[in-house]
Amino acid sequence: MSEPQRPAFCPQCGHKLTPEDRFCPECGARVPDSTPPAAAPPTTIIPPDRPTAAPPTTIIPPVQSTNVPPNPSPPPPPAYGTPVSSSPPFHIPSAPELPANRSNNRLAWLLVGGIGCLSLIIISACIFIVIAFVATPTLDSLPTPTTAATTTAGSGVESAIGGEVVFRDDFDNPTASGLGEDEDASARFAFEQGHYVIEVKEAETLVWALVDGTYRDAVIEASYAMPRNGPDGAAGLIFRYQDADNFYLFSVSNDGYYALELLENDRWITLIDWTQHEAIHPENNRMRVELRGDEITLFVNDRRLEQTRDPTFTRGEVGLAVTSFDKGGIIVRYDEITIWRR
Repeated sequence: MSEPQRPAFCPQCGHKLTPEDRFCPECGARVPDSTPPAAAPPTTIIPPDRPTAAPPTTIIPPVQSTNVPPNPSPPPPPAYGTPVSSSPPFHIPSAPELPANRSNNRLAWLLVGGIGCLSLIIISACIFIVIAFVATPTLDSLPTPTTAATTTAGSGVESAIGGEVVFRDDFDNPTASGLGEDEDASARFAFEQGHYVIEVKEAETLVWALVDGTYRDAVIEASYAMPRNGPDGAAGLIFRYQDADNFYLFSVSNDGYYALELLENDRWITLIDWTQHEAIHPENNRMRVELRGDEITLFVNDRRLEQTRDPTFTRGEVGLAVTSFDKGGIIVRYDEITIWRR
């Protein structure tokens, strides 16, 4: 089958194209083939201009040996309570029988005096025991030892985020951020009042901005807000980014759905199809991706959504993304992005 020819001019802005152009060098729109493929229509991808001084700065070391368990079991909690003894703590000897002979009155008085002293000792000991028992906290009053929560398949329980924070940007200082500002007919990237704003102006368009660093096994989390009653669209986390044609995309839409897709050689592959989940809020959400080897686990608002495996890419860059659906004009305001080393 012959290679389909591409149009000589960009259908978006009219700029003259060469046969090798897959994207318009003027506006960044995808150049359609004259004969569309049988698969779904391609998504227009418009990467923003990266800052000139943003080389990768953080390298995550390779995965540890598989002989070492990834999540070692925590030590058993300490036992609380009073140890059990085989004999009573206080043993009181029995008193000897007193003889009836009056000639032993002195001995009797000595015995009576000894018993009296012994009784005083016993009473003092009992008072001490009572005071000690009242002052000692019971098992119920002692603090209960806690261990970090772990994730099991389908449990919906938050997994503990551990490890060293290797990247964080709360967008309060644009001059210190690795992200850039830009605007054209398709999208806008800007810092506004402590947020990083990404606006997609055209329909069926994906745009993104990459942060500094290349990461392997990591936990990536970002918080964002979307305006109420805005057009349908999705915020996203891009990870293990190789280039504009090869990366993973975790998306959360403002109508309550999530999805995981792989772009490999400019071809979209669905790893987890769009799935509705009650944890997704229409305006404010916190997305998280946990990466370990080929395992990919997705979270929203600390609720575990789903886990899958894919070995296509094992390391790469990380970015913030926004996708528009049937209408343009979607705006996402990111509050922060944090990356932990696994």
